[in-house]
Amino acid sequence: MEYKKLVLGIVFLLIGILQFTGCKPSTPSEFISAGDMENILYDYHLADAMAGQAKGNYDENLVAYRSLVLEKYGVSKEKFDTSMVYYMRHTDELQTIYSHIAERMQNEAKKYGSPEGLYAGSFSASGDTADIWRAQRSFILMPNQPYNLYSYSFKTDSTFHKGDKLILNFNCDFIFQDGIRSGVATMAVVLKNDSVIARTVQLSSSMAQRIEIEDNDNIGMKEVKGYFILTKDNSSNSSLTTLRLMNISNIYLMRCHVSTKSVKQNAVESNIPVNQSQPDSQRMRPQGMPGDGSSPVPQSSKIDGISSK
Repeated sequence: MEYKKLVLGIVFLLIGILQFTGCKPSTPSEFISAGDMENILYDYHLADAMAGQAKGNYDENLVAYRSLVLEKYGVSKEKFDTSMVYYMRHTDELQTIYSHIAERMQNEAKKYGSPEGLYAGSFSASGDTADIWRAQRSFILMPNQPYNLYSYSFKTDSTFHKGDKLILNFNCDFIFQDGIRSGVATMAVVLKNDSVIARTVQLSSSMAQRIEIEDNDNIGMKEVKGYFILTKDNSSNSSLTTLRLMNISNIYLMRCHVSTKSVKQNAVESNIPVNQSQPDSQRMRPQGMPGDGSSPVPQSSKIDGISSK
């Protein structure tokens, strides 16, 4: 009897789980499914890249390539637009789609030898030059909060030296139907005396970007932090339901030690005695050059095959 009750209890539990799963909301049939929308938006990204490389007007090329994408999936422009309205109102679903697209872009970049693949295994964490980026290599931002911002922060460790230089490299790609393309990338370094060095770049086109910060005063770095943000287009003719997407990918942050040899050489050069009574033109002339009195001026010379006497 007890055994039958146990079996019945398990059966009812399974039925409840199936009913709960079946009640999970899905995309209404009149809109493009999440899987198809992911494929379309991914191909939109490829279309943007192709439009930029093709001859002719970029905007005209972009319209043509995007039309081919919709034709490939048998989707009309009207259905795509109404589906985007739906997904822009369901930002969690759209963010899930974007995260899948970012992962696909990252895998594709690795496949074809992206900077990440080239640098990731080339340097050790304790070497003179090392990739110290430990956050996501690729992500996608959209205008809706909180999905318009990605921030990072980490403390330095014993592998950092005074005088180090940081180089942040990344690719920025925009997928926009309309509106102003505007993003910002910022990196800041907190030094050991609590002073801050910050650098900011404005992002307005699809291209590789670079930010550099150097500890010129040999104070030492204590913390590195920054953010990427896609700013919202607040113009009166801006639509709230059109596709606006900024993809940040192939991120790597190189920490470079200053060469000890270079530092010593600079110190030696700074201690070279200078004859203040000697004209600048003579002080700056390397020893042994004609006109410094240390060697005779040749009576003939040959430059680029032309002789003069």
